[in-house]
Amino acid sequence: MAPRELARRIDAYLQPLVESNNFTGVVFVARGDRVLFSKGYGMANYELNVPNTPAMRFHIASVSKSFTAAAILLLEERGKLSTSDHVSRFLPDYPQGDKIRLDQLLTHSSGVPNVNNFPEYGRESFFPHTVAQVVAMFKDKPLDFEPGTRFRYSNSNYNVLALIIEKVSGQSYGDFMRANIFEPLELTSTLHHGDAAQMIANRAVGTEPDGLRGVKFASQIDWSIKTGNGSLVTTAPDLCKFTRSLFEGKLLKPGSLAKVMQPGPAFPYGWDDRERFSHKIKGVGGRSPGFISNVEYFLDDQTCIAVLSNSYSPVTQSPVAPDISAVLYGQPTSLGSVNLVRPGPGEFAELAGRYQMPDNYFVPGATLTFEDRGDYLEAHWSNGATTIIYSVGGGRFLDRTNWAEIRFTRDDGGHVTGFIYNLTREFTVRRIVP
Repeated sequence: MAPRELARRIDAYLQPLVESNNFTGVVFVARGDRVLFSKGYGMANYELNVPNTPAMRFHIASVSKSFTAAAILLLEERGKLSTSDHVSRFLPDYPQGDKIRLDQLLTHSSGVPNVNNFPEYGRESFFPHTVAQVVAMFKDKPLDFEPGTRFRYSNSNYNVLALIIEKVSGQSYGDFMRANIFEPLELTSTLHHGDAAQMIANRAVGTEPDGLRGVKFASQIDWSIKTGNGSLVTTAPDLCKFTRSLFEGKLLKPGSLAKVMQPGPAFPYGWDDRERFSHKIKGVGGRSPGFISNVEYFLDDQTCIAVLSNSYSPVTQSPVAPDISAVLYGQPTSLGSVNLVRPGPGEFAELAGRYQMPDNYFVPGATLTFEDRGDYLEAHWSNGATTIIYSVGGGRFLDRTNWAEIRFTRDDGGHVTGFIYNLTREFTVRRIVP
């Protein structure tokens, strides 16, 4: 597809999402050295009326893990460590460090609990931390399982890896990454955000959906608490340059790259395996307050697609990122209508009430109450969150905050019994109080 036609189709696809403040960010597409598409959408800073451009920097959250994994493999190539080493070799005082190997940290099979799940994490995320201080938050906690027996995604794994990088190299995590990855690959807009007081030029301001069409500032955090697992800032062009350099063998030796290429659950070495339109893909996404990121590398034709957003709406990862590839490869997109359809008289009143999520939901048994607000439903969740539900017609509703599709279910008498909640997969929700 010619670049001009690709641009026209991507613009047309994104227009309703941009106009409704559901997508703001940058889309970048390259095949080999050739840039096929590069454009910013929406606002980098709503207060100052600064638009997004391809030069804008975004926090990339868990996409940072792929950089950290590459740093560990570089140290292995230089004989400084082995991925089969135990943590205790580098951190002698780490409890059960003699049972946990580096490759288990890299593949989320270590059993180290996820620091993000601790009650104190929200409070601690407001304050600066050294990597050692972050690791101290969880190192004395019991393991979730015996190392090597299961897989469970845990940000803590990559905090430990960042600390090991510092111990082995004698440099700070940020300095090592700059000297050994950012500068050699000429990633001139990429950095580790380890100091909240640091001024970062062209950095987009993180937001989240607010109400039916608005946006508001996302919760502020000190990104030092995410060192190693989610602390990097970059542009979409830089992210694709790193991704291409990695998978085209310009950063790691073949033996190291083979470890990155190994399939497996829980994002081994910072990547997962995807397949779409008969293409094999290495990809990874990230989500942290105010920012969503996604990058995919199509192995057979060396195509990189990076979508970075300064909105906490999950729309970036699904459906936008896969739909951009659908446009590129001439396949149907999955978006559907996102436009508000005003309800008929009493239509929302019959949907109001209390509902309970199933046991297989991300928060088992969570409850939520729908309140009729006229043009939309306001959902109050048992964890204190509030989300906005509105009709897009054809029996479809959207949870704008979580970008989940809702279809209400009824009994033979036409009474509402619950709904199907499609958030990465379908959950059957029952109504418990009309």
